[in-house]
Amino acid sequence: MINILENILFVTENFSTNFGKKNINAFAANPHESKIKCLYLSKSDKRQKLGTFLGVFLPCIQNIFGVLLFVRMPWIAGVAGGLQFFLMVGFCCLCTTITTLSMSAIATNGKVPAGGSYFMISRSIGPEFGGAVGILFYLGTSMAAAMYLVGSVEVFLKYVCPQASLFGDVSDSASLFNNTRVYGTILTFLVMICVFIGIRFVSKFSVLSLAAVLLSIFCIYIGIFTASPARSPYVCALGERLIAKALIMENGTMQCHKNISGPLYKLYCGQNQSSEACAFFQNSNTSEFPAIPGLASNLFYENVLASYYREMGQSYDNISFPPSSEYGQASSIADITTSFFILIAIFFPSVTGLMAGSNRSGDLANPQFSIPVGTICAVLVTNMSTTLLFSAVADGRVLRDKFGESMGGEMLVAALAWPHFWVIRIGTLLASIGAGLQCLTGAPRLLQAIAQDEVISFLSVFKVVTRRGEPLRAQLLTYAISQGAVLIASIDSITPLITMFFLLCYGFVNLATALNGYLKEPSWRPRFKLLSSIGVCICLMLMFISSWYYALVALAIAGGIYKYIEYKGASKEWGDATRGLQFTTATRAILALGTKPIHTKNWRPQLLVYVPVKNDLSVGENNLFHFVRQLKAGKGLTIITSILEGDICDRKEDVEFVKTQLDEQLLQCRVKGLASVIVAQSVAEGMKNMVQSAGLGNLRHNTILLTYPENWRELNTKDNTILLQLTSILRTAQACSLAILMPRFIDAFPQSKDAALTGTVDLWFIVHDGGILLLTAYLLLRNRVWCKCRLRVFVVTGEPDTNGELKRVMTRFVYDLRISAEVEIVEMSKSDISAYANQRTVAADQRRELLKEMKCQDVAAKTDLQTVIDEHFVGVRESVDGEIPPKQVKKNSIFKVRISSAGHDSNAPSTERRDSKAKIDTHLLSPVKETKFDVVEPDTKPSGDNDRRDDEIAKQDKEEKGDGKEDDEEKKSVNQHSVAFVEGVEGKKKIESDDDGNSSESSDKVNQRLNEYTFSPTALRDVLANEEKLPNAEGSPVPPEKMTSSPRRLHSAKRLNELIVERSADAAAVLINLPALPKSPGSEFYYMEYVETLTNGLKRVVLIRGSGREVVTAFAE
Repeated sequence: MINILENILFVTENFSTNFGKKNINAFAANPHESKIKCLYLSKSDKRQKLGTFLGVFLPCIQNIFGVLLFVRMPWIAGVAGGLQFFLMVGFCCLCTTITTLSMSAIATNGKVPAGGSYFMISRSIGPEFGGAVGILFYLGTSMAAAMYLVGSVEVFLKYVCPQASLFGDVSDSASLFNNTRVYGTILTFLVMICVFIGIRFVSKFSVLSLAAVLLSIFCIYIGIFTASPARSPYVCALGERLIAKALIMENGTMQCHKNISGPLYKLYCGQNQSSEACAFFQNSNTSEFPAIPGLASNLFYENVLASYYREMGQSYDNISFPPSSEYGQASSIADITTSFFILIAIFFPSVTGLMAGSNRSGDLANPQFSIPVGTICAVLVTNMSTTLLFSAVADGRVLRDKFGESMGGEMLVAALAWPHFWVIRIGTLLASIGAGLQCLTGAPRLLQAIAQDEVISFLSVFKVVTRRGEPLRAQLLTYAISQGAVLIASIDSITPLITMFFLLCYGFVNLATALNGYLKEPSWRPRFKLLSSIGVCICLMLMFISSWYYALVALAIAGGIYKYIEYKGASKEWGDATRGLQFTTATRAILALGTKPIHTKNWRPQLLVYVPVKNDLSVGENNLFHFVRQLKAGKGLTIITSILEGDICDRKEDVEFVKTQLDEQLLQCRVKGLASVIVAQSVAEGMKNMVQSAGLGNLRHNTILLTYPENWRELNTKDNTILLQLTSILRTAQACSLAILMPRFIDAFPQSKDAALTGTVDLWFIVHDGGILLLTAYLLLRNRVWCKCRLRVFVVTGEPDTNGELKRVMTRFVYDLRISAEVEIVEMSKSDISAYANQRTVAADQRRELLKEMKCQDVAAKTDLQTVIDEHFVGVRESVDGEIPPKQVKKNSIFKVRISSAGHDSNAPSTERRDSKAKIDTHLLSPVKETKFDVVEPDTKPSGDNDRRDDEIAKQDKEEKGDGKEDDEEKKSVNQHSVAFVEGVEGKKKIESDDDGNSSESSDKVNQRLNEYTFSPTALRDVLANEEKLPNAEGSPVPPEKMTSSPRRLHSAKRLNELIVERSADAAAVLINLPALPKSPGSEFYYMEYVETLTNGLKRVVLIRGSGREVVTAFAE
């Protein structure tokens, strides 16, 4: 159907353009028809370029001199009074004048193609604002067309041909509205036919309508200065109320008297009339006077200060008798509620035609010149006319007669004009139809320009144009919108909506100019300069004082469109002021942050996410992006990074390709973050560079997020670099004081579009890493996918909670943090959690330092989680081990390892033992003191607490063996090497020696690795049984073939895993501490085994290790 219509319009345009010319048969069928068409179209485009007068000045004049000037301006002047009316006119004209100057500044700063005001706004303050305001301005322009057409119908039915009414007397509002709907629909269809023909035809018709407008304005000017009682029509008043002329006419003359035989007596005191009406008639005098006596009548002083704002249905006078249209008093009744603000909303569209020329910028030969010159000239000319002193030439009661019923249904402007009222009647019709035609011509082009930019995806269908360059689809949509507005059938109801749309558009034009002037961009070099901040304030003020609820609706619509464009991702980059403002604001914010460390109360996860790249340069880990999005409740920075191995000079195209994929993943998963791809010699080296250099100043990452390599065993059999790279990244994160998040089973994690999970999110506190476990769980539960899950906190302790005091304290602590969670205390032997022992000690030291920085030492016991646990167990240890001073236990509560070997004297003096202490490194921790261990020499026997611990270990061994039977090799191994965990004061160095008293480096390294990977006596036996798997003395990696044989499960990890699985096997997610990394080389395999054993049997796991800076407290100074 659309194609058929296009063909018809194409032929019509050819005929209208070539009528009377010799080339009328230029499109006759011939072999070169298509070439001729192309040549014609190219020439036609050149001919359609309009100049300043036809392209800008005339459309602006036609829109400004619209229907409101003729049918509403005198009424507004009568209701508001002369002074307030002038304030309205001045205020509105000030707004349009400043907006015109701002628009001129934008237009002269660069070329303005199709799109006009939308183009200027979007290129100045961004596609989001441009799209939102452009849509509102398009709706306003489409509805303005309806306003002009409805006004034309009102003039036709009220003043030109009342006999054409189809639904009764047009003095009745319901009849008038129904007639307006019918005739308005017909007129809108006829005007759209003219629009379909083409813009050239519209421009030609605009000349005719403009001539009628200018003639009408000229006649009004002459009529104002020549007005006199002799030229004025006379009106009749009963008391202070005007009487409808049609009710008191007899034989063509007005009978304004109280004779019994007269029409007034019959109207008030005739049969079936009330006594109140007759009493009002008898107590009131009649008067007949000229409606427009002229400037010499001194009416200005009477009308300048008086105002008559009324509620709907009230009379404009103070007479007690209720007014009624039955008695011809309709002219004295307020048909709508009026106020200063409401009248501004009704009047403002009469000065909104200044955008009519800019809307047609695509058809202008020189938009940079034509838009400012033509618009400013139009505003100056119209402002002179709108300040005419209506209140100085006409009686106030006649001014308030909206439809001129007291003058026999004549417009006041028509009665005022010289030489005859028909000049104004015809001029009003042509001006209103011409203004509507201009709106229906400009609005589709505005919509087509918005669709052409593709900032709103669902509007892309309207970017299509016909072979003549006409936006036919946009014209059809505009016709539908205008037709819908015509059905409202009331100018007073349409104008407030139009006012909001136009004011919002004007406000953003001023904002664009002011913003560019404020930013002082190098590209901002307008030929016409003006700082328009005051214009923004005026527009916003006018919006809210006119109708605050309509203003809120308009702003809500604009905000919704803005967020839609932002949500869909506006990919346009036009160098607009919004981007400049964002850049300037970001620069100032980063500089304002300075170099001081971020306070712990302001800590939030700033993620550096490592995404591996496959051999084919594809980027997987889609669930990782969704997991990142689910953590974004912290509103922190997110940097997605991938590492390519090689040289940047050789892999530049690969970098761009991978970065494009990362950007697409960010957009697809709706993650707000930045993507970065770097090239390095290895992944580990690349991550070291990213960890150290990513970010600016204090705006940098504080957390590394990477996935657990599920296939590490398979990769390790081929190349052991996977483990070296992983541990290198983790060590780099620790060295740079960064937190670590490592989700395992990432493929099982939900995507953001999945249904919400149910169940629990279990948090296992083995080491309190400042609060990052609680914070991570809290951020997850704020996401839609996890919000239906319950949080459970399991506190793992090595001491009994006999009376439930710890659970009570912990429950209160979590409550004080305003986090809803269930608390459960899990008791485990210290040997099973010894992998975290040194972490607990160092974390406690770091927390004390942070609490000191936060000036909350006095409330530490109430606000810090681990402090709560430590304080509780000080009392427990004091009651059990009364020999140990509580303060000393609290200060130096660290684990010490004693390794004893058979064949040495266990009765050696204690002083000798102290002299032979050796330092054994256990865990690599971010900058803290190295942990020291008591190493007991062979053939010595410790005393005191150590003896008691030996008994405990022996008892534990016996329980583990069941019946106590062991084979000889196991006995020998255990006798040679045993591990005990002793609490006490930090010891001094002691050198472990061989039988000859010489130090053995290889033995130290073996002991070091044993202590790093064995956390109980049983686990130690497993290590010794697989001793051939240990790295050699040089620290070279373990051979892959040995690593894959008989994968062992450490007892401590297995025991801890059993407890976690027992309670959290069905949990939606489990958050647990990441064990401390091994320090010695070649130990990566056993570390990964420990982590894997610890987390087996669970659905989803997030391994977390804090940096010590993530303190979560209930309150701090």
